[in-house]
Amino acid sequence: METRSDNAPLMTCRYCILHEMGHCRKYSPLREGEPRYLRLANGTLLRLEFDCKECQMLIWEVSTEPACK
Repeated sequence: METRSDNAPLMTCRYCILHEMGHCRKYSPLREGEPRYLRLANGTLLRLEFDCKECQMLIWEVSTEPACK
């Protein structure tokens, strides 16, 4: 079984939510609203980082606590 280090991203991908929303920093270098987060239906909180030079989005797991109790 493969384990993940706490100092490594959960996932690195070429799909970028900033590009999808029309906020690609290669064309619009604004950095408003940073950092960005996603919360999954199961309550997991993910922090998004953007490596625009490499055109990648890094996803970090912040917590797995339920959103509502």
